[in-house]
Amino acid sequence: MPLNQNKLLRLACNYPLKTRQNRMTAHLSNRPQSIVFLGTAHDNGGSSILASNLAEAMRMDGHDVEEWYLFGSNAAGMPAGARVFFDGSRTSSPLSLAALFVRLVAAFRARKPDAVFGLQSLSNLIAGIGGRIAGVRNRVPTYHQPRERQNPTLMLIDAAISRLGGYTHMIACAKSVAATYSRKGPAYARLAVVTNGQKAPRRYSRDQARAALDLRPEDNVIGQIGRLDYQKNQGFTLDLLNDLPGVTLLLVGSGPDEPAVKNKIAASGLTGRVRLVDSIDHARIGLFYSAVDAVLFPSRFEGLSLAAIEAIHAGVPPVCADIPSFREMFADSAFLTANLLLPGSDRNAWLIRIRDILSDRELREQIAAELALLSPAYGFDTMARQYLRLIEESAA
Repeated sequence: MPLNQNKLLRLACNYPLKTRQNRMTAHLSNRPQSIVFLGTAHDNGGSSILASNLAEAMRMDGHDVEEWYLFGSNAAGMPAGARVFFDGSRTSSPLSLAALFVRLVAAFRARKPDAVFGLQSLSNLIAGIGGRIAGVRNRVPTYHQPRERQNPTLMLIDAAISRLGGYTHMIACAKSVAATYSRKGPAYARLAVVTNGQKAPRRYSRDQARAALDLRPEDNVIGQIGRLDYQKNQGFTLDLLNDLPGVTLLLVGSGPDEPAVKNKIAASGLTGRVRLVDSIDHARIGLFYSAVDAVLFPSRFEGLSLAAIEAIHAGVPPVCADIPSFREMFADSAFLTANLLLPGSDRNAWLIRIRDILSDRELREQIAAELALLSPAYGFDTMARQYLRLIEESAA
């Protein structure tokens, strides 16, 4: 990193803090906390949904919580009351980013939050540097993807901010994610794991869900949900569908690979067998899990997938690529590990397992019973309490 950037970081991270007496509220504290969740953009991805759910839960617990986003690339999907600082798509212009940073520091000073939680790489940096300059007591980056999958330049700055005291706490969503940071040295020695949790989706009757999503009640239906991009690997699912006659795919998501996905559907002659839905309001996401017989996660990499956790809560078989995060997710169940984790490149293994799940009622019931045992480990309330406990400990 150039010397002038190091000087800037050192000045920012050694800016004097304002003293503040923090006490906790309700069952976790004696007074309400002022909390900001700062995201790069609300793109309906896992970290954005997680922040919205945490903000809602903390408000119900008596805290004063706001969601802020640097960019408004998906402004139509913004939660009510969320604040956007740059009304447009993401930019890499140095002047625009500098102006954005100045606005954030001014907003922190005006708001005087007790804590700011970053949600993505760029917003983590601003939470650390900008929050330090503005005197925010708790500045907490959160890491939802493996380090090697992040922008290398941002990761170098991230490590420098940590070494210089810009962050007061650090959270990874899973042990497998934390390991990718911890092996980079002492900058991440204070990284804590707060395992992702999610609310159980509302269940609907099969007929009701399929009617709402324009699916036939008698069909075998597999589902995939998530951003349409390289990470989620929708092309692999479409290739499988070619060898699953009589099966319909419910594909939910939008993103940069949307044109390629649509072209592949048309070129493969699958138009009549794929129901493509841009998005489902998260309050009604149970429609998806109630409509499908299995959910596919052929992801190339993940943090700890909230959609897979929702499938666990719903009792719907999540068939997953054998990558570290999914192996961690099923670690407490040898049965689920053996039956739901598959080599990411082995098409035949995926085809056999999907056919087994669709045709074998006893297998589906065994999977549902094991998922019910696993479900409490990914409860939302436990995760929310751990987030608040971090700022409770700093006030002790």
